[in-house]
Amino acid sequence: MILRAMLIWLLCVGVFTTAEARVWTDVTGLYTIQADLIGFDDETVILQRSADKELGAFPLQQLSASDRAFLKSKEAQDIQAKSIDTLQIWTSKDGLKVPGRIVDYARRSITIQRRRGRIYVNNILLDNIPKVYRAMLPMVVGYLEKREMPDEQAFLGWVESLRGEPKTYNLEGVILEFENGDEYGVPFFLFRDQDQKILKAGWETWLQDQDDHEKADDHAFRLQSQAAAYQQNQAIDRQIAIMSLNMQAIQAGLTSAWEVTLYPARGNPNPPRWVVVLGRDSLEATQNALRQNPGYVDGPVRRVSRRR
Repeated sequence: MILRAMLIWLLCVGVFTTAEARVWTDVTGLYTIQADLIGFDDETVILQRSADKELGAFPLQQLSASDRAFLKSKEAQDIQAKSIDTLQIWTSKDGLKVPGRIVDYARRSITIQRRRGRIYVNNILLDNIPKVYRAMLPMVVGYLEKREMPDEQAFLGWVESLRGEPKTYNLEGVILEFENGDEYGVPFFLFRDQDQKILKAGWETWLQDQDDHEKADDHAFRLQSQAAAYQQNQAIDRQIAIMSLNMQAIQAGLTSAWEVTLYPARGNPNPPRWVVVLGRDSLEATQNALRQNPGYVDGPVRRVSRRR
């Protein structure tokens, strides 16, 4: 778990600089995909498919020996290490640029109170809070109180009006790590729409799994990957797909095997899937994939092996 935690920290603390896309192969040697490496931990590798720039999570144990060896190479390690020196920049609805690294989902409360003439936020003196987070406070309170709060002066006047009574809000959002290493919860509603769409993509599944430590770690890893890839290429607009390889289908050789991308239908909180199924043609493969995965609609299809 220590290795996993270190890899998660190294993974998505900034924008990735990837080399030219490489061809990845599964353990059978029959399934291949051309994709950029986004990041990895001790269980999963995140790849960005060259054809459409979509992201997929691939189990390490299903990768070929040569691919697993590549992940131990200096080149692969450098892809992660380079991210340390590059900060992510997020944008609020009001246009405020927020430098920081997305590290996890969170439900957190924030309590604001004036005591003995000084203002505290979660028992931290306002003057000791990073300037960028101080700049966000009027936006957060203004949104929740449904009132105009254009600057810190307005915020200070509002706190004064509380007459020493604490005000607590329960927020849903992400944990942002600032340059000094401090972590603060930032609610989804603060981000501009396109940033919010990416950051909120896995929220519903995180809610389902937040009490399961292992699953919560997986969600954090994928969120970090998603955030880093989005910072590199803001055309990304989907949650990371789960790769589901049917080894028997690939090895059967009696009919063609197809990779079918499936997107969750309306009301389905689960992430997209890349599945491999058998089919005489792409239409039959798509029908088989949809039959095996209710609650999804079909996306791109490509053949990954042919009939003998």
